[in-house]
Amino acid sequence: MPHSCSEAALSLLTCIEECDCVKKDGKAMIDCLKSPSDSEECQAQKNAYYMCKHSQLNMRTRIRGVRTF
Repeated sequence: MPHSCSEAALSLLTCIEECDCVKKDGKAMIDCLKSPSDSEECQAQKNAYYMCKHSQLNMRTRIRGVRTF
């Protein structure tokens, strides 16, 4: 299961790399990810990655499978 969230992680990474916080302000990606005002552009990708990682730990999801939306 280590690579099951790789697609969500890659989409989050590319979104953060392309956001104004990194390009214009020159901040580090981790700083842009932690600040709530700057990461509004990537909120959907951040939520998708969180849900994917959460589903790996949730036993009910592990039994039933990952929900697709």
